[in-house]
Amino acid sequence: MRLKEHQIANRAAWQKFAARYVEPAEEGWTSGHPHWGIWRIPESEIGLLPDSLAEQRCIEIGCGAGYVSSWMARRDAKSVVGIDPTPNQLATARRLEAQHQLGINFVEGFGETLPFADGCFDFAISEYGASLWADPYQWVPEAARVLRPGGNLVFMTNHAFAICCLPDEEDENAPISQQLQRPYLGLYQNEWEFSSNEVEFHLPHGEWIALLRANHFTVERLLELGSPTAVSGSSYGWADASWAAQWPTEEVWCARRL
Repeated sequence: MRLKEHQIANRAAWQKFAARYVEPAEEGWTSGHPHWGIWRIPESEIGLLPDSLAEQRCIEIGCGAGYVSSWMARRDAKSVVGIDPTPNQLATARRLEAQHQLGINFVEGFGETLPFADGCFDFAISEYGASLWADPYQWVPEAARVLRPGGNLVFMTNHAFAICCLPDEEDENAPISQQLQRPYLGLYQNEWEFSSNEVEFHLPHGEWIALLRANHFTVERLLELGSPTAVSGSSYGWADASWAAQWPTEEVWCARRL
């Protein structure tokens, strides 16, 4: 398989980024209380996972170090697979799986070309994995293909508002602006000026809906998330809690395969 330029660039970047995510991954694997996104919003507040995944075959698309996969396994999933293109991230995931022995299978691969049979999963999730780093016009059809009819897809990524307000400067921690920095219409592929050549993908909400519908999904929930009132900051320098108290920084799409 010939890789796309963004796949090569993103894998190379995440080979370097992986070390900074080891400690958060270790914390996530040991936590019985999942938390989500840049503001670490508790699962109890937004409910992205069913209380029980018994008899559910689950996949995390763009699993990184695999902590979300561990949360699914601890909800009694019948099986859990995590897929990611980054060897260094998978090394952390496999080490933690060996330590915790939850029965998770980690596979090296890209969200745009899932090496699994049609309809072999019941539940799919991506938290800043394929949802941010893979081409949505390729990974969403793949998610639809591997989910059975009635299966669920949940994915979390940056909110389009936030992307439109992030300054493109050499300092990646430059705070988010209260003024628009780029057009909303036409959002798709973005490479930040301060980046290590990695490529992010974002879509306007109307295009997300059209893409999901074209791939036989019905949207059941759209969560637009800002900073919780009890939070004063984030580990990401650009994420301004006062800004995020007024506008959403993250979005979660919950869809069901028809």
